[in-house]
Amino acid sequence: MGLPKISIRGVTKTFNVRDAGLGRPSEFTAVSDIDLDVAAGEFLTLVGPSGCGKSTLLDLVAGLSEPASGEILLDGKPITGPGLDRGIVFQQYALFPWRTARGNIEFGLEAAAGRLGLGRKERRARAAEFLDLVGLAAFADRYPHELSGGMRQRVAIARSLAFDPEVLLMDEPFAALDAQTRESLQEELLAIWQRTGKTVIFITHGIDEAVYLGQRVAIMTSRPGRIKEIVPIDFPSREGDLRADPRFGEYRHHIWSALRDEVAAAQAHEREAVTSHA
Repeated sequence: MGLPKISIRGVTKTFNVRDAGLGRPSEFTAVSDIDLDVAAGEFLTLVGPSGCGKSTLLDLVAGLSEPASGEILLDGKPITGPGLDRGIVFQQYALFPWRTARGNIEFGLEAAAGRLGLGRKERRARAAEFLDLVGLAAFADRYPHELSGGMRQRVAIARSLAFDPEVLLMDEPFAALDAQTRESLQEELLAIWQRTGKTVIFITHGIDEAVYLGQRVAIMTSRPGRIKEIVPIDFPSREGDLRADPRFGEYRHHIWSALRDEVAAAQAHEREAVTSHA
């Protein structure tokens, strides 16, 4: 096997938080001793109970935060901060309301202009290319408030892809959308991934979404988050209605069985926190 695209080695992340009961700072461990490799071109989905540190782990891979211990490598080199080799898509669209769909994508390209060597004309052409990729060529001049939630998320995905990152990090990007729009975007995202060959780490609360999108599903424990199990998802083909495949139900049942105790533990933590601060 070749070098993993992303290698997470013994990563722990702690925060200093104010203890509401004692009135003094205390240490909070979000994730603990995480070991995880992601292959180049892989689509990995990550599931776990609320508060288990999924987003914290994604922030660490993005370079938005530093681990307390351990290391994260990209192509064998330590991640020391944000970089244009990683694109990020959040649940909130984070689009500039004063820029059109095209303008939002061009903004990302302006930040990467030095690396890509793109002038204004080239940036405009590249923005048009990626708007077409996500099916929004006809909406280039619309402002975010003139677009539906699904369209705004398509723009966010196009912006993250346009500067050609090697890795796409996605933090519950479809969670706020209605079921039909969510399934439509899942299909589009798979098609984009197959066309571009990007390495994708995708966080979700939805087991169905994790099984549908992921080549592997990494299951995290309740707080502090650890990797409990990694489930390979093996369908003969990604064509057709995967959700109708009997294996889809089997994978879903397996993952929920592994998650059930973790969700219960997370809920117990929440009840304890409420009781102790009452």
